[in-house]
Order: sequence, then C-alpha cells, then structure tokens
Amino acid sequence: MTATELRETDGKGRVTLPRGYANATLLIEVVSDVELRIRKAKVVPLAAGSETEPRFDEEEPLVLSGEEMAHFLAALDRPPQANAALKKLLKGTNPPAKKRKRPV
Repeated sequence: MTATELRETDGKGRVTLPRGYANATLLIEVVSDVELRIRKAKVVPLAAGSETEPRFDEEEPLVLSGEEMAHFLAALDRPPQANAALKKLLKGTNPPAKKRKRPV
C-alpha cells in the first residue's frame, strides 16, 4: 500500500521520514529534478564477481506475451471513455488539495 504525505524540508534540505525508516540504511536515488526514490537497503555481502550496483525490479524490461501485447496495443488504439471524475479533473473544477499541517 502506498501512502502519500506532504512534508517540507528545512533550510538544509532535510526531511523527517516516517518512523519505519528510523535507524535504517537507505538508498537515495535522484530520479529527476523533482523526484527522489528512497528505499530501505538490504545489506548483503556481495559474492566475488557480482554487480556492485543495486538493481530494482523497475529497471528490468517488462516482457509481454503475445496476448498481453495485443491487449496493450488495443487499449492504445481504443482507450476507454473518460469517467466523470477524470472529466471534472481535466476541467479544473476539482477543489485544490488541502495542505496538511505538520505535527508539532
């Protein structure tokens, strides 16, 4: 389950992470100018001759079967109709998200 929280950095660029990250070794990857990926590291000694860089599932190509590829291409050719929530979002009539207050 993915939970999204709004947190602010201090003047030095620091942010307080959720308690589950306390005393953990972390991998911090700069994805873009506006995105960081933070993961708990699983520290395992590397065997001789193995890779030195960690690998993540999303870095590996996703290979689709013939049937999966056909469904994917069909969805691109004939995308589903937009539902009411998407239409409202595209019109800009959704109220802005409320800014959460930081706990003291």
